[in-house]
Amino acid sequence: MSTVDSFKAMVTSSDFQAQGSVLGSIKVNLVVGSTSGSITGTFMVKGGDSAVSTTSNVLGITTANDNIVVGNWAYSRTNGGQWSTAAASGKTLQSVVGSGIVLSDDGVEAKFGKQLHRLSVANMAGVDPSTFGISAGPGQENLTLTSLSFWAEEDGTPAGLTIEASFDQKIFITPSHETVTLDISIDTLSGVTITAPTS
Repeated sequence: MSTVDSFKAMVTSSDFQAQGSVLGSIKVNLVVGSTSGSITGTFMVKGGDSAVSTTSNVLGITTANDNIVVGNWAYSRTNGGQWSTAAASGKTLQSVVGSGIVLSDDGVEAKFGKQLHRLSVANMAGVDPSTFGISAGPGQENLTLTSLSFWAEEDGTPAGLTIEASFDQKIFITPSHETVTLDISIDTLSGVTITAPTS
């Protein structure tokens, strides 16, 4: 079985679970120039449930976002505020990988301190940002995933993913276009517990 086929089989199995860390960057293009910032966080998935927490720091502004999906419900909050609740999109990591998307094995590269296969998604149409706990925050518009690559061991064991996305928003009333790159490493494939927030 190929690395791609083994990867798909593992991710779409009913008992798939994974957790790891998020490390990324954000580039902000303003009318008057550009700047950049950092993103850190955590990522968990168990079957169709997921929990992603990120903290970004741009222009001295720190923003924390938490997104949790449990069953049919999605919960989100910004900067530790009140949780908002909405119907889940139904787009999960498992549903995306199992939907028939074409993954191309682009060969082995150094990533996350290992030699891993880069499995790239050729066509981003229909890949929903909410699949990865990414949602537009207050004042953000035109959120678009621009690229997605999964990383896997030779035997198909999932090792992480790289996501690139972009959106528009105003910073200090100045329009900006922002590009985000996230590297999500999978540190373990067991011991994941995800629960809905209680308040």
